[in-house]
Amino acid sequence: MNFIPMKHILLSFLLLSVCVGTAQDGERGSKASSVENTAEGEKRAIIIGVSNYKEEALKLNYADNDALLFKNYLSLAEKLPQENISLLINEDAVALNVVQKFKKLLSKIEDGDTTYIYFAGHGDVVDDFGEKEGFLLTADANANQEYYSGGVIPLALLNKIISSYTNKGSKVILILDACRSGFVFEEGTQKNMGTIQAMFENSTKILSCGSNELSYESGDLNHGYFTYYLVKGLTGNADSNTDNSIIYREIDDYLYDNVAATVSTKFKKNQTPIVRTKNDRAIYKTIEPNQPTIAFEVINSDIEKDKTLASRGISTTDLKDKTAGAVIKKFNDAIERKSYHGKSSSAYEIYKSAKQTNQLSEGLAEKMESILLKKLSGDAQQLINNYIDGSKTLPSSKSFVEQAKNLDVCLELIGDDDYLSNRIKSSKLLLEAYAIIKSKNYSRYKLAKRKLNSALQLEPRAAYIHNALGEVFNQEKTYDSAHYHFNKAKSLIGSWSQPITNISDNFLDQYKYEDAKTNLSNSLGTNGINANLKLGEINEKEGKYNIAEDYYSKALKLDTNNTFALQKMSHLQKLKGNNKASLEWYKKAIKSDSINSIFGLGLVNYIQENKLSDEEGEKLLLNAIDYEPESSILYSEYADFLRLTQTKLTRLRLADSLYKKTIELNPYNTKAYAGSGWLQDKFKRLLKAKQAFEDGIAKNPENPESYFYYANFLKERINTIEDAKALYLSSIEKNHLFIPAYNELINLYNSENAQEKSLELLNRMINKHPETLDFYNLLGQTYFSKGEYNKAIEAYKTASDIDKTYTKGYKSLGYSALKTDDIDTAKTYLITAAENDANEDTKKEISEFILTMARDKQKFGKPEQVKQLFELAFTIDNSAKTAIVYADFLYLNNEAIKSIEIALPAMSKENTKAENISLLEVMTKAAIDANAMDNAKYYYQNLINLDSTPDALLTSVYFRFIGDMNTSITFRRRVDQNLLRSNKLKDLYSQNTIDKYILLD
Repeated sequence: MNFIPMKHILLSFLLLSVCVGTAQDGERGSKASSVENTAEGEKRAIIIGVSNYKEEALKLNYADNDALLFKNYLSLAEKLPQENISLLINEDAVALNVVQKFKKLLSKIEDGDTTYIYFAGHGDVVDDFGEKEGFLLTADANANQEYYSGGVIPLALLNKIISSYTNKGSKVILILDACRSGFVFEEGTQKNMGTIQAMFENSTKILSCGSNELSYESGDLNHGYFTYYLVKGLTGNADSNTDNSIIYREIDDYLYDNVAATVSTKFKKNQTPIVRTKNDRAIYKTIEPNQPTIAFEVINSDIEKDKTLASRGISTTDLKDKTAGAVIKKFNDAIERKSYHGKSSSAYEIYKSAKQTNQLSEGLAEKMESILLKKLSGDAQQLINNYIDGSKTLPSSKSFVEQAKNLDVCLELIGDDDYLSNRIKSSKLLLEAYAIIKSKNYSRYKLAKRKLNSALQLEPRAAYIHNALGEVFNQEKTYDSAHYHFNKAKSLIGSWSQPITNISDNFLDQYKYEDAKTNLSNSLGTNGINANLKLGEINEKEGKYNIAEDYYSKALKLDTNNTFALQKMSHLQKLKGNNKASLEWYKKAIKSDSINSIFGLGLVNYIQENKLSDEEGEKLLLNAIDYEPESSILYSEYADFLRLTQTKLTRLRLADSLYKKTIELNPYNTKAYAGSGWLQDKFKRLLKAKQAFEDGIAKNPENPESYFYYANFLKERINTIEDAKALYLSSIEKNHLFIPAYNELINLYNSENAQEKSLELLNRMINKHPETLDFYNLLGQTYFSKGEYNKAIEAYKTASDIDKTYTKGYKSLGYSALKTDDIDTAKTYLITAAENDANEDTKKEISEFILTMARDKQKFGKPEQVKQLFELAFTIDNSAKTAIVYADFLYLNNEAIKSIEIALPAMSKENTKAENISLLEVMTKAAIDANAMDNAKYYYQNLINLDSTPDALLTSVYFRFIGDMNTSITFRRRVDQNLLRSNKLKDLYSQNTIDKYILLD
């Protein structure tokens, strides 16, 4: 038998009988006393069971089965009519639906009624200003303990609801199976026992387990042990003395004998159900001897079938009154196409119209309302949960606005009550505010803050609202205020990682790297996706790429499809020089989330890297703006695109207006100021161009990018090098690890033969940051520029020793090795550099460098080294261009057969005509040298098919080779005779060909 510990924790708070003024004190051993109402009223039930929580971390195995088991018990054994049972399982059991059922039931309760409330699912307790606050987790709960955001039923609210029922004279039987093993926050669920015992003081309580215990499930029973044996006991098995009555002590004994004993045997754990009542001899249930007893096996049969029936929507076959069928069909169609509200054909409008015209029965109207609440509140809550999670990519700002409107409709449906309406209002305000934050529309940040502060008035304990306020202040560079709100969120929910990583972001934005890491280490360590992502980002910004990669890898082990982590890995590999690996990671990110991955790369970068046409690129940008209409970044990107691709004045003026709009939306967008500056230069307005860059610095005085962009402009456009160097130094002063500024400054120093300045700066930084790889790469470049190749190799190898996958310096390391005639070492590094770069231009660049060295070596070097260099160039870049050069070298050095072996595969329709002609020429020469008559004829025939006027000397050689002396002589006369007497002839033909077919008369 296979027994499974329950995947999550139940509230240990299982069966509560609240019987106002009915329980009597009794002594152990006293006779069972019957407790009966003077008037028998209606029996009703609300039954809730959640296994399929929307959050993966909260999913359970059999809570829904347990709810159905208890429902079957009530309908079959207790004879409750179906219309008196409200069943909510899995996705139907969202918080608003549950509370709405409680409210509807209150309006029906009368004196003498009996009300059953059953819940199977998760429970948890959190510290709330020093008090313990308990919650039942509904289907839409989040997995980060931020329960004031919704998706829960607070125990305080449940207590209030029960009081309202008992105040109307109803007997309430409350069954909670909510402390299941395996829950993310086991300590919280165990603490909940103490919270529960402190509540419902006048009630009878039957708890699934004692303090510091958990309840378990069985894979063989397909139920939790507690509910399984509870129902089995209530069907008669608990009647130990067979007197046709079940008293509380018998329930206690039966549960202990079966649950406690079984769990102890199977799991070596304690699960001790506890019964607390003023009179444990009081009768819980009387069994009528003359009535047939419903067998437990009947109650437990067809659970899966019952689950399917419970989860289906409204069907016309369920209706006795077929006249409502048309309304139901329209409603179902609207739900299917996700048209929930806003049009006359939307589900909400159909529901309202039908209800106003009395086309629906009360039960049918309630079911429609329940479906609407499930869809509208469930979707909105899921978006809030994703925001709280922090590791998931979020949709556009339009989605936040849409979900806020969904909650507006929910408020109309539930009315203004004192149950959950304030929580819904605060969530609605959060969504509206975050729509502004998501788009980074700074011009509306005041409005966002007003909304969030209003939300805090409604829910002062809501950590997720404090966290959002912190984000606003952080983006406004008001770091102290941001820090306050992040810390407030952290203090409210110590287990929630998002405000902790945001505090690190706060430090990171101020370039306080050590503070950022210390904050994470002290609070989270390396636990969870968010912590690893943030630690990776910090180390990446410090240039510690190997450490950053380790953290990103840990995040991906926790979630292999995490788009953030995939994007980070792609960017990191590019920083390390591994463009091929970067592309592979980027493809994975695209597969995980195409929209956010393209946004993450940058739309202009995406257009350039994918070689989109101008028309395709502009269409992509316009679609992106339609998707996120208030995003300042997108307007800036569109402006950049127009500036880089267009020449018409009207189009450039459009770019100008887009830069202005960008800066209006986000005055901290340094790229927009820089783009505007370059555009003004294109308009031949140099003063305005400089002013744009200076405005960027004035608005962003602490941002190194603003100085960096201006320095680039002065260097490239105006050639005021000293001013550029000063600005690069200012950039470094703002962020001492801003590598782009070091790259430009070192290149300037080296180009001016001021390498000593480079060495002084780099050695100082290496002493402070010995794990920052780019400093070693720049050190190697500096020594290379001085001609000190061995020192360059040492610097490059130091970076490689720290991180074997840092290939950024491999190309330069290979060049340095070539300069020292260490061709074998050069080969290793240059091949690796080429293989790790998806850009064909890099391969061509490396190959051209090697070919240049090979040609130099032909004059002064050893023949064997020359051959090695030509071979290496072809190994790295086997294009037609390189094949022509290598094949020609082999032919001239008496390796005719190998020459053909290199040239022949390089023939392609993709080549230029000139390249194929050159390949056929060298193959014809090589075939003649190899005395391969058929091959020579074949290559020459293909040559004249491409070139009707082939080289005269080659034609002369060819015809002499095949024995046609007259034709050979005819073409020889067309050759410049000076060529035949010059040394250049040896650059064109092998000595063998010269001796046999050119000089021979």
